[in-house]
Amino acid sequence: MSKMVFITGVSSGIGAGLAAYYLEEGWEVLGCSRREPAWITRQDRFHFVSCDLSGFSQIPEAMEKLFDGFGRCDLAILNAGVLSRFGDLQSVSIEECQRVMDINLWSNKAVLDWLLSSSIVLQQVVTISSGAAVNGNRGWNAYSISKAALNMLTRLYAGEAPDIHFTALAPGLVDTAMQEKLCNLPQDDRFPTLDSLRSRRGTAEMPNADQLAPRLASAISEFPMRVESGQFIDIRKLPW
Repeated sequence: MSKMVFITGVSSGIGAGLAAYYLEEGWEVLGCSRREPAWITRQDRFHFVSCDLSGFSQIPEAMEKLFDGFGRCDLAILNAGVLSRFGDLQSVSIEECQRVMDINLWSNKAVLDWLLSSSIVLQQVVTISSGAAVNGNRGWNAYSISKAALNMLTRLYAGEAPDIHFTALAPGLVDTAMQEKLCNLPQDDRFPTLDSLRSRRGTAEMPNADQLAPRLASAISEFPMRVESGQFIDIRKLPW
């Protein structure tokens, strides 16, 4: 019987890279995102539903449709996320912060609440966090806050659902559309992390999502044996 993975934010970036990898490995892949990933839906083992995760009321119906006929899920990867407007926190409105929190944090609660209240047999959950959750570098404002809160959300659900293994995973630097946006911002001495990103782009320190996917998947497979449930792990600092 094929293993099954559920991935949010599957239309591009890390979500798309992981979906493609798991399909190549023979997994059944269930995915959701706002935009349909046309290049991947041609796969027989890929099942997709369109869902705007910021509209919490849409999530239960979308999940019901996506999981119809499936009674188990070996792995759920909650990857969907957005970047807030880069700059100082005081220049970002409460409304913008709330938009980021809704997608990066509360949509994951809505998805997990549905999964945990359903009859789906779920084995493992990985939430995609970020080094920004712990670094506190200037400019990352609501994004950092949302990922720090996501780490705690992951830990709390691990305590509530001890039969399921939870991990919050920072994937490190990945050359995605987010990096494209950040690296094209104007030079600004207030935000030295942007210079660091620019210097690493196009090097082995910043692989693209397809290149990184096998390493992420390998680490994820090891978490239940090596990592206490609920922990935050930065893939760049793995002890193995």
